[in-house]
Amino acid sequence: MAVTRIVLPRKGIIQPKHGDNYEADLDTNWQIIDTSLQDAVDVLAAVVAAGSVALWLQDCALCGVISGLDLATSSNLTPGLSSGVLYAQGLRFALSTPNPGASPANATRYLFYNSLAGFYYSSTPSPTTAGDAFLGTIVTDSTHVTSVTPATKMYGQISVTAPAPGAFTLAHNLGRLPRGALIYMTSGGSLWFQSPTMFDATSFYLTASEAGLTANLQVW
Repeated sequence: MAVTRIVLPRKGIIQPKHGDNYEADLDTNWQIIDTSLQDAVDVLAAVVAAGSVALWLQDCALCGVISGLDLATSSNLTPGLSSGVLYAQGLRFALSTPNPGASPANATRYLFYNSLAGFYYSSTPSPTTAGDAFLGTIVTDSTHVTSVTPATKMYGQISVTAPAPGAFTLAHNLGRLPRGALIYMTSGGSLWFQSPTMFDATSFYLTASEAGLTANLQVW
């Protein structure tokens, strides 16, 4: 008797048939396995359906600029801002023609992006709503933007040069509390975080073994 086999569509399991008298129980078992077994495609579909990536970013309090969105001085009160990608409230925004609007005159302001309200300027380096993305600091005179300091990227590096032996403070420009940081030494000597406070919403607290040593801080 010829043997006919069927390849089940979901997982590619081969189901044997022996003519007209195939084992019904065996076939039923394979069908149950094919329906119930999860593979990578199923897991990915579940993640997308549940919005798990956005929820994970929110739970970890991760937000900020991923790429681009570089600030620049200007001849008026609206800073230059290139296209780029950021995350706010766990959601991804690719901004092709960003327009933050005019910053207040004769002031230092901090530029943020909210997933619902868009761009806004704050008088402090703290966001109005948790999860807002920080883009940088803008300084103006009466008529134009005189200087800008861009935000550190959401997974970026900060160059460090120790000013002297001992404790010192370094601004991280994330616009939020970092979730972690790694020190990569680029010179001899040692650099370490102070205890019990390693960092807060504005700064890292570091200690250097000697003056002039250099390192890169990977932050997120």
